[in-house]
Amino acid sequence: AIEKSIDVQKQVTLENCFETFTRPERLDENNKWYCNQCKEHVRAEKTMKLWRLPNVLVVHLKRFEFKDATRRQKLGTFVDYPINGLDMSRHCGDQKSTESFVKDDNEAIYDLFAVVNHYGRLGFGHYTAFARAWDEESFCTDWSKFDDSNVQNIGDGKDFVVNSEAYVLLYRRRKFN
Repeated sequence: AIEKSIDVQKQVTLENCFETFTRPERLDENNKWYCNQCKEHVRAEKTMKLWRLPNVLVVHLKRFEFKDATRRQKLGTFVDYPINGLDMSRHCGDQKSTESFVKDDNEAIYDLFAVVNHYGRLGFGHYTAFARAWDEESFCTDWSKFDDSNVQNIGDGKDFVVNSEAYVLLYRRRKFN
C-alpha cells in the first residue's frame, strides 16, 4: 500500500493527521480492487471518510514505525491537538447529501477529556494519563495526572495535557445525541 505521510518539517496538528488519513490515494499494483462493472482488478482510488461519529471519540496516534521485520522505532513527532473545540464535520461523509450524519442539531464538536501518554521505546516503556471528569452536561475544569498509583491535581492542565508523548486522545462530543 502507498504510505501516507505528513511533512515532518512543518508543525503537525491533529487536523493535519485527519487530512492525511482522509486524503484520496491510488492503490498500488499489489492492492488492486476488483471492479464489478469491468470485471477486472484495477488500481482504484481509495478515500477514507467518517460516516458516523460517536459520543466518545478515541484517537490513536501512530507512534511506532515498522521499518522491516526486525527494525521498529518509536515516533516522537509532536502533534498539536485542541483541548476544546475539535470540529470533525469536515472529515465526515458527503456534507451535501441528505443522508449525511452531521446535521445542524447534531454538531460534530468535541472536547478532550483524557490523554494516554507513552514514555520509552517500542517493547518497553511507561504509561501515564491526564484526565478530567465530565458528565453529559459539562466538564470539570481541573485535570488530574495518573501515574501508576499516584494521582495528582494539575489545575487547568494547559502546560501538561498537550505533549509529545501523547499516544491516545479521548474526546467527548459537546452535545450528545
